Amino acid sequence: MLLSQDVPILLTLLSAAVTAILAGSLLLPRGQIMISEAASHAVLPGLILGFVLSGDHGWEVLLGAVLVIALFVVGVGWLRTRHSFGAGVEIAALFPIFFGVGIIALSLTGLEDTGMIDVDHILFGSLELLLWFELVDWQDLLRPVVWTSAPPQMLASLVSCVLGLSLCLLAYPFINRSLMDQRFMTLKTPVGAAVVKVLETLVIALAAAACLRAAGVVVAIALFSAPVIAGWAFARTLWQVWLWAIAVAILAIVLTYATSLAALAVLGVEPRLSGILALWVVALATLAAPLARQLKRARPLP
Repeated sequence: MLLSQDVPILLTLLSAAVTAILAGSLLLPRGQIMISEAASHAVLPGLILGFVLSGDHGWEVLLGAVLVIALFVVGVGWLRTRHSFGAGVEIAALFPIFFGVGIIALSLTGLEDTGMIDVDHILFGSLELLLWFELVDWQDLLRPVVWTSAPPQMLASLVSCVLGLSLCLLAYPFINRSLMDQRFMTLKTPVGAAVVKVLETLVIALAAAACLRAAGVVVAIALFSAPVIAGWAFARTLWQVWLWAIAVAILAIVLTYATSLAALAVLGVEPRLSGILALWVVALATLAAPLARQLKRARPLP
């Protein structure tokens, strides 16, 4: 195992997956999971804005992502009250606009020529480019000076994960109640409903920024939905869904590494990790429902 490359990739993938799972768990029970797919594209202008302001992979990138996703979510909510064409129309109308603006900004700013961000990175991520040269031994993880040279994409993904997890744990009672009966909560505890809405926007923004920067749009879409679908197949409470979904994500990451090593040994080529991960996450989610049914049938009656 090459620590300087494998550790940042694993930490980035795992932290991005946890943040995406938190966001997906808020959207899937309400039938709004398509917002996550749209957000994975719509976040692009925010990332470019951050790159322009910082000139690097600075924290301005994360702030830009939060601002743009907040604008996107507000726009979706506003359009939803202005038409009667059914759910999802406002998402389909808005996210091509945001993504198109991002692609145009990418060309106008010249960032595509610098190699910091381009269409290839947007689609497939830049996992293979994550290098942590100062990490030579496992003990180096305990040295603060080593963390100053850590890849900024990895640090941003870790910070997004910590922030998202902290917010969800602090607001867990409100989240749980809103998932059970959002209309009742809006009428009885409007403050709690507002807290959940703001939390949802922040977590979606953090997850979209972390996933898109690290692993690309394809993996972002898969991580938002597939592990959560698998989690709901095995669990009935929200915290159990989080644990099951994270376990599925970890298993998918392990299988991704195993597949990549097997392809390199047998075929002599190393396929993109993002493509393999997306396939494994979706495959595990597909197998989760029939496996859960078999386990329930095999479980003895009390």
